[in-house]
Amino acid sequence: MITLYIETDFFIDFAKKQDQETENLLNSQYPEVTTKIKIVTPAICCMESLSVLESERNRSNRFKNNLDDEVSRLKGDRNSTYSGDIKLYLRQAIIKNNERINEINTRLFDVLEWATKTVDLIQLKPDILRKSMENILINDPTDNLILHCILDHSQTSTNEKKVFLSGNHTDFGKPEIKEILQEASIERYFVKTGDFLEWLNSQF
Repeated sequence: MITLYIETDFFIDFAKKQDQETENLLNSQYPEVTTKIKIVTPAICCMESLSVLESERNRSNRFKNNLDDEVSRLKGDRNSTYSGDIKLYLRQAIIKNNERINEINTRLFDVLEWATKTVDLIQLKPDILRKSMENILINDPTDNLILHCILDHSQTSTNEKKVFLSGNHTDFGKPEIKEILQEASIERYFVKTGDFLEWLNSQF
């Protein structure tokens, strides 16, 4: 059995279609996904993904408000031969902006629903929280806590093979972090889901 650790980026990448191979992993197009791997993530990653969604909503609302303001200004520009076309394009942009955030919202809840059925959640324990505050491995406090959750789980897991998938290579892909992961028996780090699936196929 292979343990695959994922973190917040996996959920966000799926929601925003930033890593198309996550579709294959969720839809179990690879038989090994359901029979030979165990997917694990810190529970706080689910909460963080919802916070990212809220940030996206706020950003989308600000963008819409700016577009609405521009449409209002153009209403008074009746003599311009271009104002009508610009207003049309801006209104279309407002519609597409709304459709985009609705799609992200739907897809995020879809992947979280998948997680409730497929993913083992690492619960935050007092000693993990204490270690994360005492031992700063990553400057970002949330990512540092996520890392400590994964390290703690790996050190108590009996699975022979453990790997980590994260698109956040800025924090988790640093050489010193990879070394820490390997010391905790997490032998490989993948940035893209496709790279993990290719490696997975080579194992069986």
